[in-house]
Amino acid sequence: MSSQPALTQREQIAEAIIKFARENNLEIHPGQEPLKWADLVIKKGGVCPCVPGRNHCPCEFVLGDIKELGRCRCGLFCNDAYIELYNKLQGEKSSKRWTRKLKVSS
Repeated sequence: MSSQPALTQREQIAEAIIKFARENNLEIHPGQEPLKWADLVIKKGGVCPCVPGRNHCPCEFVLGDIKELGRCRCGLFCNDAYIELYNKLQGEKSSKRWTRKLKVSS
């Protein structure tokens, strides 16, 4: 008998998301959290929370989306190149904000 408590549906979905990412050498978008994403999936009845007609999450279209866009259509999964671009753009956004603050407060 296992001493581990059974995982909730939310935890099972989050684990499936993490496992899918690992098995496919993908990243989970920095702005997303598997447990919060699981809440969206549950709220939508187990289907993809973003793209109508996709019957589950992660769906069978993720890898094709990533090949085409660098991320899935939902923005949950992405590849390393997308993460690199995202981080670069976030850095530029932060430096522009910092520059604006300096100009305003001068």
